[in-house]
Order: sequence, then structure tokens, then C-alpha cells
Amino acid sequence: MTREQPIPSSILRIFCDNVIDNLGEKSLRLMFTQSGLQHAYNGQLPPDDDSPSITANELARLFATAFRIFGDRGIKPILLRVGRNAALHFRETNRTLAALAGAAFKVLPTDAKIKLVLSRAAKISEEQLHMPHRVYDTPEGYFIELRDSLYCDGVTAEHGVCYLPQAFYVEILRWATGASYLVEEVQCRAKGDALCLFQIGREPK
Repeated sequence: MTREQPIPSSILRIFCDNVIDNLGEKSLRLMFTQSGLQHAYNGQLPPDDDSPSITANELARLFATAFRIFGDRGIKPILLRVGRNAALHFRETNRTLAALAGAAFKVLPTDAKIKLVLSRAAKISEEQLHMPHRVYDTPEGYFIELRDSLYCDGVTAEHGVCYLPQAFYVEILRWATGASYLVEEVQCRAKGDALCLFQIGREPK
């Protein structure tokens, strides 16, 4: 697994659409230019499909540039929205998640639903963004570990900044269980931790 591999165009398209909706097309163009990715955006949006787009490392540069230009407060709501929209998109288009909509899944206990949807969603993210995920649970809750998170590369903060996957898992869990669960980033490389770690409580908030 290497972050020099391309990501699907649909992921970049979701990001572009949300930046344009919130900050305008000029801001999107500035982000690509400041990231040295002029070749990836010349005013034409990437297709909403699985064709290869920029690499995972280039996406990490784009995120880091967004934080540098707009600051945490400016980019946070956009990345949260991207995460929610990405969850909706993959729920509708990805066979791995679509398979969970059957009657057999609906009768599973909540604990089994959460474990299954987290493991499958993490597998999708790992395959498409080329970074390792680990999902496990303890009596304290459910955990998702990212060892090489591209969401916080080059970002320094006093708190976690991986907002996109945080919102992604909130939305996926809401779809799977019908309830809202608190997803907290308890460790983040942006604040000096060795890895990024999300914790989900065992009970809805």
C-alpha cells in the first residue's frame, strides 16, 4: 500500500463541490495552485466516477494547503460536510456498503451492526485512500486507528483535525443504527501523537 497511488475521482469531486459551495470557485483554484496541483484543476471539475485522479499524497497536500490558507475555523465546517457527503455517496454507490441494506442486516443486534459497518467502511477508506486502518473494540467503546492519516499531514494543532473521517463515521453509524453516536478523535498526529485514533461510545449520545 502506497500513497503514491491515485484516488478515485469521485472523492476529489466531493471535496471540490463542497469548497465551491462554501468558498467559491476562486478559492478552490487557489488551493490547487498553492498545492502545486495546477495540472489537476483547470476550471473543469473531476468526474463523479471511479476513474483515477490525484494521488493520496497529493490529496494530503491539498488538505494541508486548505488549513494553511483558511485556518482551522475556516476549513473545519467544509471538511465535516465533505465527510457527511462522502458517507452518503458511498452508501449509495459502493457494493460493500449497499450489501448491508438487506433484511439480514436489519435484524442484527446494534453491537453487531456497528462492528460490521465500521469494518466495511474502514476497508473502503483503506482501499481508496491507500492508508492502513485498524478497527477494534473494548469495554470503553469502538475504535478506528489510522497510522498514516493523510488528513493531518503538515498540520500542527492542539487538538485533532481529521474532521472528514470523523463526520464520515458519524453519518455511516446514523445510517446503520438510526441513532447518533459521538465520534471523538482522541489522538491525532497534528498534535504530536504517533497515530490518529477515533473513539465511539457504546451508547448513542
